[in-house]
Amino acid sequence: MERTIPRSEPAEPQLLHPAPVLGALQVILVDAPFTLNELQALRLRGSLREMLPGAYVSAAHPDNSVTRARVAAAVAGEQLVPGRALCKCTAAWVYGCAPMPRELDIVVPRYHRPCAPTPRMVLRLSEGAMDEDQICTVGGIAVTSPLRTAMDIAFNSELRESLPVLAAINDSARLRCGYREMFEQINAQVRRPGRRRALMAITRLMDTELPAAG
Repeated sequence: MERTIPRSEPAEPQLLHPAPVLGALQVILVDAPFTLNELQALRLRGSLREMLPGAYVSAAHPDNSVTRARVAAAVAGEQLVPGRALCKCTAAWVYGCAPMPRELDIVVPRYHRPCAPTPRMVLRLSEGAMDEDQICTVGGIAVTSPLRTAMDIAFNSELRESLPVLAAINDSARLRCGYREMFEQINAQVRRPGRRRALMAITRLMDTELPAAG
């Protein structure tokens, strides 16, 4: 007989149906089988951590790049097949350089049909070249490299969104992707749309050191 969960005192999550499991990390999604209110209550009690809208993990797991990449892959599901990678602000979030995204960005190597609607998050697929040196593996998940991520954001995002993220990438010693590397890469892409905006962003940052994103 199915267990009844009191609404006033949410039980610790004992999953009644399979949830995506990646390695030792179990990702709990809304309505699989707990409601949003129940999961939020467990989050407030310190049992769970919300990693993405509607996606939770045990609070025992660290909030690091591996956890973030695996949670994003669980939410993306079948859309993140081999040959595709997390990109743009989603990749920057994986690296700890951007806030929690409200949409998941995935780069694909060739033409694609739009994603079917999902009750959890909007998935945005964009076509782009995927050279091997531009893809990293984080916790077994394909993610665009820090420099490729910075370029995608500089060329495609509005300044108010791109500036703090690019500053955070520059300030992260472990990513080894500073303003000079970004500037040289932008300068080399003379025919890419958005180059003027990208140059404006990086030169502004080089002139006025912005604080990194929190």
